Amino acid sequence: MSKNVIIKGTLILTIAGILTKLLGFYNRIFLTRIIGVKELGIYQLIFPIFILSISFCCQGISTAITKHVSYHLGKGNKGNSLYIFKYGLCISLSLSIIAMLLIYSLSTPISIHILKNSDCGRLLRIICVALPFVAIKSCINSYFIGSDRPDILGISHFMEQLIRIVTAYILAYAVSNPTFDSRLATLSVVSGEIFSGILAVILIWKSGKGIQSSSKLNKVNIISFIQDVIPITTNNLIFTLFASFEAIILPAMLYKFYADSNTSMELYGMVTGIVIPFLLFPATITTSLSTMLLPAISNAKAHNNKKKIKKAIISCCSFSIFLGLIAFAGYSILGEWACEFAFKSKNAGVLLNRMSFLCPFIYVNGILSTILNGLDKAFNNLFINILGLIIRILFTYILVPVYGINAYVLGMFLSYLLMICLMLIGIRSTVSKDSLQAS
Repeated sequence: MSKNVIIKGTLILTIAGILTKLLGFYNRIFLTRIIGVKELGIYQLIFPIFILSISFCCQGISTAITKHVSYHLGKGNKGNSLYIFKYGLCISLSLSIIAMLLIYSLSTPISIHILKNSDCGRLLRIICVALPFVAIKSCINSYFIGSDRPDILGISHFMEQLIRIVTAYILAYAVSNPTFDSRLATLSVVSGEIFSGILAVILIWKSGKGIQSSSKLNKVNIISFIQDVIPITTNNLIFTLFASFEAIILPAMLYKFYADSNTSMELYGMVTGIVIPFLLFPATITTSLSTMLLPAISNAKAHNNKKKIKKAIISCCSFSIFLGLIAFAGYSILGEWACEFAFKSKNAGVLLNRMSFLCPFIYVNGILSTILNGLDKAFNNLFINILGLIIRILFTYILVPVYGINAYVLGMFLSYLLMICLMLIGIRSTVSKDSLQAS
């Protein structure tokens, strides 16, 4: 994958991502004003389970599809790339159906014993329906990314967010139910995922890709694909499992500090529903860059081009730091005004101002994680992410009940700092070792 392709793909994904994020912010503002910050917190509480399910059935497979499709196309073997896509799609779709049935049948015990909120049961029964469509969408979009077609991913995300907004409006104004609460947001998510899944199928059918192929995967190709899927999926699962545990215990630990369920749930809603989305908004650019960087690193590795890998690492990390510093400065100055203007919440603005220094660390961490995956170091990535999340969980469980939200922020900072240092050490040793072997 050439430098121009990476830049073009990043620009396409960034433009689409910014438009999607803007729509997402508008939707979040609308939902917050309709259902309130507390209901927003309840809505956010089901996402650890939803994202954990996606990690199990989609993320590792879709990442491996992108990597192997790009690799085989770099070798000039289109047939293998098509079979990789079909093989991954069948596995992902099957796992998503299993996950959907499990969540639907176990929604009540999950909500009571794990999420500690009985209102989450009905939301889980709604959102699990989206899982098969998420699997289809993820695999198809990953195939297009590996085939140098990032525009498909941009279109899919934009349309998905647009459908969410339309659904939320229709349900809010057409259904005369004052207790509709967080179900409004959940149904809008499901409708968006269903639409984007159907759209992905239409796009790949019209493009003529993925329908026919001229060769079959041999045993070595399949084993290689599975060898990537297992560690990446394990990494995502463990990372999401720890992150889910962190997200689930945070409201409980905040309750111990504030001794008020409404205050703790509102603060949880501010952190997860307002502040973190603000922090991640500029990351649209680095996320787009990461999406294009994975096949580029994989392709360069296929051609044993160590110079290209080193150049990509340096330029991408430098850009991420620069973008993070700009975001830090912007939120430090305008954070309070932005939250008060958009969400009518001065407290969220104060919290955004306090957490804005995390931006450079968050953006660089995402880039380095992608690079490690591209260098076939998914197990290293897994180990580093586990250590980082353990730090955050310890801070949440031990210090948040004593010092409140400030302890959570400090835990995030130390975890990102540790992960970045370890990732840089791992990448440097890997590239240097490969260079010595190549010479």
